Amino acid sequence: MTKKICILTDSLSSGGAEKVAANMSIALSKKGHEVTVFSMQDIINYSYNGHLYNFGLIKLKHNRIKAFIKLRQFFKENTFDYIIDHRLRDKFFKEVIFSKFIFNASHVIYCIHNYRLEYYFSFLSKPWLAIYPHAKNRTFVTVCKTIEEYLYSKLKLESVTIYNFLNFDDIDLSKESKSNYGDYVIGVGRLTNIKQFDKLIRSYYNSNLHQQGIKLLILGDGPEKKRLRSLIINLQLNNDVVFLAFRDNPFNLIKNAKALALTSKVEGFPMVLLEALTLNVPVVAFNCKSGPSEIIKNNVNGFLVDNQNEEDFTLALNKLLDNFLYNEIKKNTSLGLEVFLEDKVIQEWEKLFNQI
Repeated sequence: MTKKICILTDSLSSGGAEKVAANMSIALSKKGHEVTVFSMQDIINYSYNGHLYNFGLIKLKHNRIKAFIKLRQFFKENTFDYIIDHRLRDKFFKEVIFSKFIFNASHVIYCIHNYRLEYYFSFLSKPWLAIYPHAKNRTFVTVCKTIEEYLYSKLKLESVTIYNFLNFDDIDLSKESKSNYGDYVIGVGRLTNIKQFDKLIRSYYNSNLHQQGIKLLILGDGPEKKRLRSLIINLQLNNDVVFLAFRDNPFNLIKNAKALALTSKVEGFPMVLLEALTLNVPVVAFNCKSGPSEIIKNNVNGFLVDNQNEEDFTLALNKLLDNFLYNEIKKNTSLGLEVFLEDKVIQEWEKLFNQI
């Protein structure tokens, strides 16, 4: 049965949750649902389907009171079956206003994209206060089982896990020529302390990869870049580590890598691992909270390393030089990916709609 759905997102650019929201608008529209994408900011770069309500533009044209009136009027005039909320929700009073004065007549599906629950719940140490700024009619959806279990342990909130899906239309290998960097492993992400590229650089330094002429490519931008460059100079890796600015279409760089490496402190559901495996590229990742353990089968389609153990990460990088083991893993990169296919995931969403 066709539903009228509002997909609420901070923007349509840059972030993983924002990309998930954009992909969801396309997939649900294909299924015949009436979709509206509501963007809090006037940053629209991702492809989407359905009607766009650009609240970012409204805020630019009007003062706060007038913008709030228009916001409330929009949700009053549009009776949605479900509002699927992909935003960060860490501002207590803002969320109280949303839930009590804007969403009070709606069923809201709150998506939780990261293991760090403080991104979605203020006053996490006081469960009743953390739960208060949510709509009365609500459902919580987590992007992996680990977050579902953690949410229940912290706040005793029931939720359902629905994985993010990979949009194969995004993987366009025709827009970029083959890499000219020779053999390399690649790390992809924003250069922040959460992503811990310093641990990747040190693990690479302690491995045998650079001695074998295998470079390390780091694809991304961010505040840690200067510090990471200093680390590379101190380790005398100037000729071995290459920084590249992030690009919307990194897939040829990933496809031509020997492996993709992830050394994050914490994640939600790292889509870059799915992208690499789909492109037949083995992955090496810390078993951080959360996501990698639900994607990687250790020594089968990649290497799942004891969380934050740099020594073991170095050993995993060295395993990439074992040609027999590497080729066996490369044969298995597609193993288990069927649960992350668009049709499978959208079936789970439609099942949820029918259960609510």
